[in-house]
Parts: sequence; C-alpha cells; structure tokens
Amino acid sequence: MQRIFDFLRSDDIPYVARATYLQERAHLIIWSLVLGTIEANLAGVVVTKTFHASKLLTTVVWGLPVVMMMLNVLWGLIIRGRPRKLVLFILTIVAALLTGSIAFATPEWHPWGGWVFAGQIGLIHFFVSGLVTLRSSMWQVNYPESIRGRIIGRIQTIRFLFVPLSAAVVSAQFDLDPSHYCIVYPAVAGLGLLSLVPMRRFRVRRERSEIKEYRAHRVKLRESGGASTGLWGGVKEAGGILRRHHEFRRYMLAQFSLGSANFFTDPMLLVVITMRLDFDYLTSIMVMAVIPGMCSWLAIRFWAPYFDKVGVVRFRVANCYVWISSYICVAAAMLIIESGASEYFGLAIGIIVAGRVLKGVAHGGGIIAWSIGHLHFARKNQVDLYMSIHVAFTGVRALTMPYLSLLANTLLGNSSFLIAIGLSGTATYLFRKLASGDAGGETEPRA
Repeated sequence: MQRIFDFLRSDDIPYVARATYLQERAHLIIWSLVLGTIEANLAGVVVTKTFHASKLLTTVVWGLPVVMMMLNVLWGLIIRGRPRKLVLFILTIVAALLTGSIAFATPEWHPWGGWVFAGQIGLIHFFVSGLVTLRSSMWQVNYPESIRGRIIGRIQTIRFLFVPLSAAVVSAQFDLDPSHYCIVYPAVAGLGLLSLVPMRRFRVRRERSEIKEYRAHRVKLRESGGASTGLWGGVKEAGGILRRHHEFRRYMLAQFSLGSANFFTDPMLLVVITMRLDFDYLTSIMVMAVIPGMCSWLAIRFWAPYFDKVGVVRFRVANCYVWISSYICVAAAMLIIESGASEYFGLAIGIIVAGRVLKGVAHGGGIIAWSIGHLHFARKNQVDLYMSIHVAFTGVRALTMPYLSLLANTLLGNSSFLIAIGLSGTATYLFRKLASGDAGGETEPRA
C-alpha cells in the first residue's frame, strides 16, 4: 500500500530539486482536475450524448486535443529565449478561461452547438499543448537525469489518478442532468486559475544565463547572416534535425507507428460504446478513461525505475508488447460483437475491459517515454525544438488516424480493429532494430 502512494513522497528527491518538485506537484494535482473535464474521451462522450453529434463530429472532437499538437513547433519557437514561468502562467490562464467559455455552447443549436463545442475544445488544447512542451523543457533543467524518470513518473502518476477521477465525477453529474455542463465548466475554470497559486515561487534553474546566451547567439546569427531567424528559421532548424539526426528520425518513425495504433483504435471504440452499445456517460467514461487511467496509475511506479535502468529505446521494446496485447483484446471483442452472437456479448465486454486494463498498463510506461524520451537524443540548446518536433508528429497522427479508422470501419466493419495490431507490431520491430544497434547512420551527439 505504501508503494501505491509513493508519488506523494519527496524525502528521496535530492535537495536541489525538492522544492521545485513540491511546487509543481501541488500545481499539477489541481490542474489535473481541469484536464479531466476536457480530455479527449470525456469530450467525445459529451459531444455525442449532450450535443447529439454524428460519428464524424465525435471523431473530430476525440482527435482535436492531439491535432492541436501539430502546431507545437510554434510553441517550441515561442518558448525559446523567454521566461518559462511567465509563459506557464499565461498559457494556464488562457486555457482556464476558455474552459469556462464552454458554458456558452448550447445543444439546442443543432448541429452547430456541437461544432462550437468542438472549436472550444480545440482552442483549449492548443494552449494546453504549449504547456506540454514548456514542462518538458523545465524538467530537463530542473531534475537530474539520473532520477528524472522517477520524478516524471510521479508527476504523471498524479495525472493518471486525478484526470480519470475528475472525468468520472463530471460524468456522473452529467448522467443526473446533461445541462449541468453550464455550471461545471465555469467552476473548473476557477480551479485552473487556483492551480497557479503553488507556482508563485517556482524557479527554473540557470534560466537567466540560458536566455542571455540564447539571445546573444541569435544576434550573432542575424549579424553574420549565417542562418535564418524567427519562425522560418526555427522550421528550417527543425527540418535540419530530422534530416541529419538519423537515430532520432528512426525513433520518430517507430513512435509514429506505435501512436498511430492508439489513435486508430480509441476513437472508433468510443463510437461503438456510445452509439452502437448506447452506454451512459459514466459507463462510457469508465471504459474509455477511468479503467485505463487507474491501471496507468498503478503501473507507472513499476515502469519508471525500469526506464532509468535501461533507457528509452530498450524501454519502448518492452512497452510495445503490452500495447500489442491490448489491441488484440479489443480486436477480438469487436469481432465477437460484429458476429451478433448475443450469448457471447458478456464475454466481449469482459475482453474489452481486459484490453483497457492492458492499455492502461502500457500507457503508464508510454507516457514516461513520450514525455522525456526525446531528451535522450536532444542537444542542450535544442530541447524545446526536439520536443516540438515530437509533439507535432503526435498531432499529425491525430489528424489522420481517427479518420482512417472511421473509413476503414465503414468499409471493413469491426475487422478494421486488426489494423492496430499491425501498426503496433511494426513499431515493435523498429524499436527492436534501434535497440540492437542495427539502425546505423550518423547521429548527432547528445548534450
């Protein structure tokens, strides 16, 4: 039992990072309650049941939080050379206020009310995606590499615990009366603003000297004409990283294949359980978010020390096997449901639950690698840009895979879920090749 709640410990964190960790932990406990009300699964359930959305709109809303990450290269460029704490406050305040604005969307304006809700979710997650890149760059300088996996594991444990709990509470409230969203979202906005209170004295180590050094570097580039600056210069720099850093490019390809399987599976599973099976708010969110979230919360404490021990690439190989198992379960359950054999319906639901449990276990480790895996490859002065490239590719997956899943399911029925097994199997092969040193090619030096 003590190990389950070890994310609340701080006595084993080095003194140099302890105060920062405690401040960030307090902030994220409150902020995770906000994220739980706007995360993809709950947003998809709300737009389906409250705004009576079509399959297309449900798929759009599910994918929007991650699609916004396509614009993350912009955040990487904006954040570089600016005080991170100030940017954190600005992004959090804007995201919180936008969350409160959901109260003004109305289901009576059908179907446009649902599209207004979709636009609000998209805008919120545009700013939330900036926070993703911002936090990653702060973790790189605030937490020593030797224990970074442990610390990030604990931070993500907070998210895995409080996001699904928040989603479950809100779902239960919406089951009582769907119109309560007009009260819930403004209250959540207040929580978002409150989350900044613990961050008043937050510090980013060595930031002043880093900003000074970065600005001096950009001045030299402008004066010498040796490189482009601004947005276009940043885009060219990102392209140069992908062109020259072969190992990172191969890592991104494997990551893209693995993430595509998830974005292919979950939106169509959401459509099945909310429309075809007609589960209520709470049951839908239990299957989509609470069960995997709780399993991630339990699993991350076992994944984190393994990450520190073996490194990101070997970690990803082991993690992939769990992902594949989860897709096998979901595909098997969907084929049973497609067969129409009512006597096996209970078995199919049980297999879906087993698949969601495995998805949660896999995600508990995957979020560590997703959050800080790029630091294994990144140069010291390009951390923000490496993360932005990584997050932007996540956005590309969200922009394509949910709609390919909708198309494949229309053409192939529930056998389309088998495609996710192939995508995750390809990712496993690519990660194994990287881990064995067969990737080859010239690589850029690490920091």
